[in-house]
Amino acid sequence: MNDLTSVIQRTVQFYWLRLRSRDGISNGTTGHINWMKRLSEFREFPWENKILDNIIFDSVTDKHYPVLTVFEQFQPNFMQLIDQEHKRVTDFMDSEAYSNTNNLAKSSAFAFFLKYSLVSRVSGNAGKSVDPLKKALNYYWPEEDYEWDVIPVITADSIERFKKELRGIDSLTASFTTKNFIDKAYEIKGNAGEFYQEIAQKVGADLDIDIRISLTDDTAYGKARRVFKDIMQDFIISAVNQNKKVQVSGPDFADKLLELNLVSHPVVEQSEITISNDEPRLFTGLINHLIAVSVDKETYLYDISKSN
Repeated sequence: MNDLTSVIQRTVQFYWLRLRSRDGISNGTTGHINWMKRLSEFREFPWENKILDNIIFDSVTDKHYPVLTVFEQFQPNFMQLIDQEHKRVTDFMDSEAYSNTNNLAKSSAFAFFLKYSLVSRVSGNAGKSVDPLKKALNYYWPEEDYEWDVIPVITADSIERFKKELRGIDSLTASFTTKNFIDKAYEIKGNAGEFYQEIAQKVGADLDIDIRISLTDDTAYGKARRVFKDIMQDFIISAVNQNKKVQVSGPDFADKLLELNLVSHPVVEQSEITISNDEPRLFTGLINHLIAVSVDKETYLYDISKSN
């Protein structure tokens, strides 16, 4: 990167759309819903009909996925590109006078996948609220006797991947407790586990622990990684059972670096947007970034959704 460009870090999050009965007893089906059709029809709504609780919604349907846009603030600082004939804002961009004020902070976009009722989200800031999407779904596309819900896509890399795919590990991050459990599978095992259990016994109190252990850069990685994995395996498996946080990294048998999150976690993708300093930050740039990340993760997300 040179002085003529800037990098913006953005997080794309992934969600399942679900229909819940109002009494909480049953779930509705969503496989029949054609979001491309629905959002194409929504795009033709009069502008004033797309405003809900002071939030402005619109749709974009000429991308790989149909997109619902959400503008939580209509700031006068924006230079607005307007299609007057159809009463439609086609884009937003920071004006030169306010180029450093992050005016896109209250804008977000949701891309609707064509299978498994999946959506992805990106926003102008680090906010994670999906409430505007739920409002729009329940208002514009209500389903009789049901309410829309938006659930984070959850996954975990398996212990089997850790055992079979990693040739060794060079770092470990974990959170766990030394508390006693009725089910002994939840208690920390291995040499590392015994070390912390011994400390807890000596101080006479249970411990909540966060650790990170990494091989130093000057370590002879080949053998060290294998030994590190062997020593820590029992500890890692028992820490995973506590379902807090366990992440490991190391080479697979093709020498590709793998990073495994062994505890259930929301699927998110952090990536960078590079922009020229002499160009405005267009909202469509944020949408294009959302689409690119979603396409890249599509197969992975479909595999997760298949098993849920």
